[in-house]
Amino acid sequence: MTVQEPTATGSPAPPAAPSARRRRQLGDVAYSSIATTVLVAALALVCEVGPRAGWWREDVLPSTSSIVGSAAGLLSEPEFWADAGRTSLEIGLSIVFGSVLGLLLGLLFWKLPTVGRIFEPYLVSFYAVPMVLFYPLAIVVVGINASSVVILATIMATIPVALNTTVGLNGIRPVYLKLARSLQCSPRQLLMSIALPAAAPFIVAGLRLGVVYALIGSIAMEFVTAQAGLGYRIRYLYEIFDNQTMFAYIFVVLVVSMILTALLVVVEKLLVKGRTR
Repeated sequence: MTVQEPTATGSPAPPAAPSARRRRQLGDVAYSSIATTVLVAALALVCEVGPRAGWWREDVLPSTSSIVGSAAGLLSEPEFWADAGRTSLEIGLSIVFGSVLGLLLGLLFWKLPTVGRIFEPYLVSFYAVPMVLFYPLAIVVVGINASSVVILATIMATIPVALNTTVGLNGIRPVYLKLARSLQCSPRQLLMSIALPAAAPFIVAGLRLGVVYALIGSIAMEFVTAQAGLGYRIRYLYEIFDNQTMFAYIFVVLVVSMILTALLVVVEKLLVKGRTR
């Protein structure tokens, strides 16, 4: 039973109709999408006009049309697909490992609060440490290969998943747990039917951050000392002053990031649809 806030006249405020709430949510999504589209279009227009108007040289920052043309040309190059394949593998493994480890850690901290109180501050502090600092250690342990990139990107993805899962599980209403005990639910039923669904908004938000950090970590680690991948190729092109192709690779990474972010927003809305805390 929900308690409604009284209005100025003392009577309880009527709850918002589901249709009105859906319209408001759709309006927010539409507003955000339109604002993002306008911002991207404005940035693309400035980048297109800049070198043509003499604001900067074409070899410093190519025009939007030339970057898009170069990016389209990359699709026919085997070297690009080899780099994209390696980066995709690293990102995919980092997302899987980071999500699983983060969920397990969050469950551990929830079931064993003492352990959570001990290790959670270290995770929060570790969250602010650039993982690139540990790349030399990863190289010593596993060598210069994809494994070192996956390990560090996995760590970056694990931390937000673990922290958000812990917050979500600790914030479950006690009445849910009391109801589960009164119904004599098994630990599995408590976890799958009550705990995880109740904490779903926080868990999904953590998974969304984990995916983003897996992408950032993989590209950043490749940029440092990897021998293949999109991040490595961007660094290599920068070192040989091939700005045209370098910005084409950067454009591809940005497009992939935007598509991935949009998909995550859709998945988040589907998974937490209709759930309230």
